[in-house]
Amino acid sequence: MMGWFSNLEKLASALVLGLVLSAAGITAPAQQASATLPASKSTTTLTREDRIRLFEQVWRAVSDNYYDKNFKGVDWRGLREYYRPQAESASNSEDLYRVLRQMVGRLGDAHTRIYSPEDGFDRFRPTGTTIGLTVRRIESRSIVTWIDPVSEAYRKGVRPGFTVALIDGQPVDKLIDLIRSDIGLSSTQTALELQSYDRLFHGLRDTQVAVTFLDNDGNSMPLSLSRRYVEFQRRVNVRMLPYKIGYIEITGFGPEIEKEFEYAMQFVQGSRGLIIDLRNNGGGFVTTVAQVASYFFNEETDLGEFITRQGRSTRRRTMPLRQVYREPVALLVSSRSASGAEILAATMQERKRGFILGTNPSTCGCLLGVSRTLKLLDGGKLNVSDTDFRTPLGKRIEGTGVRPDLLVDLKASDILAGRDRPLESAVDQLGRTIAFGSRNSNMDFKLKVPQLKSSASSPYTSTSTSQFRRE
Repeated sequence: MMGWFSNLEKLASALVLGLVLSAAGITAPAQQASATLPASKSTTTLTREDRIRLFEQVWRAVSDNYYDKNFKGVDWRGLREYYRPQAESASNSEDLYRVLRQMVGRLGDAHTRIYSPEDGFDRFRPTGTTIGLTVRRIESRSIVTWIDPVSEAYRKGVRPGFTVALIDGQPVDKLIDLIRSDIGLSSTQTALELQSYDRLFHGLRDTQVAVTFLDNDGNSMPLSLSRRYVEFQRRVNVRMLPYKIGYIEITGFGPEIEKEFEYAMQFVQGSRGLIIDLRNNGGGFVTTVAQVASYFFNEETDLGEFITRQGRSTRRRTMPLRQVYREPVALLVSSRSASGAEILAATMQERKRGFILGTNPSTCGCLLGVSRTLKLLDGGKLNVSDTDFRTPLGKRIEGTGVRPDLLVDLKASDILAGRDRPLESAVDQLGRTIAFGSRNSNMDFKLKVPQLKSSASSPYTSTSTSQFRRE
């Protein structure tokens, strides 16, 4: 397994998509393994020799290439002895991958993941199943925070702010506990909760799931909803907010959004301040992160360094552009802001180029480099975190995340009303900065900001250009 990567430039060019699926409520097919959870479709029987070869391929790939030669304190050799007999006795491919996921999961790393052949994993084209909504824990309840306006659930009356009470007859809290026990560890508790909630509606494509919702009056709404197979589309949305403040939402970093972001920056030229929304951004490719960051710095600026287990390092920097944005900038983040989104947020914060406003005490804390996806002997795939990351000031983001400069609590009542209070707070903060500069925190002043609506655009709809609108 030596020679996992050919050069450091190639190594640093890609961050695994990691949690990008979570932003859209997409579940990779067959990631749950508990017998009490919906089963995957894989019943393929491998010979004992094939199971051993596959197990050894996975174990060796992690052993030879994991970024931390001490495996975060985990006895990796001991895990081989513990899990190999289970792999040998697995009755089918589903059981084998359950064992492999449990072994890899002991590393507590959201980026190091294994996918069965049935998952159809493609880091360049994230896909999965969804019922068209996302759920998060807010005020001790499982709240629908977003719903696709063209989804079956929306047509049947489900709205943001509703509570999810039962899924296939099981209380949500009980199901979350089962999912967490299957996942084991993750990069952070934030990442574990994110991954758990994103797998609530796991199941095969074109199958039904029974969901009982509670509306804002507490009335029960039992529904049967179809799981559909979709491709997640990274996109750029741009609009002009009151007080000539620009707004750009980026849902993921990839080459296909670079031209869209250029158009968006042209659209907001002349604005007095700019909000970059990374709340639904699970990361992507670091080359695109560098391209986006280049619009905010006059000179070539260090974004941080990737470090291999051998101590070899490569740095990423912005590139000089003829036209950069010089007005005040705010970045919106959440627990779903991960990987590449955390690089951008950390850089803007450390360079004092923008302030960070968040809805969680920290971002995901999921930032490691994956240089390639290994194809397994049976057609499955394996991502191994082979580089660590440090910010320009030497800070690790993995396991800690980026802490916002200003924290805004999410409220179920705001979600039900379609109100985007964090965005309103960002407009207020930018307005104060525009008016008072660095003295804004000492001023007893609050901008009169109209109520702003949450975006309802679908992350599944392919767009060839950015979406432009004014408010």
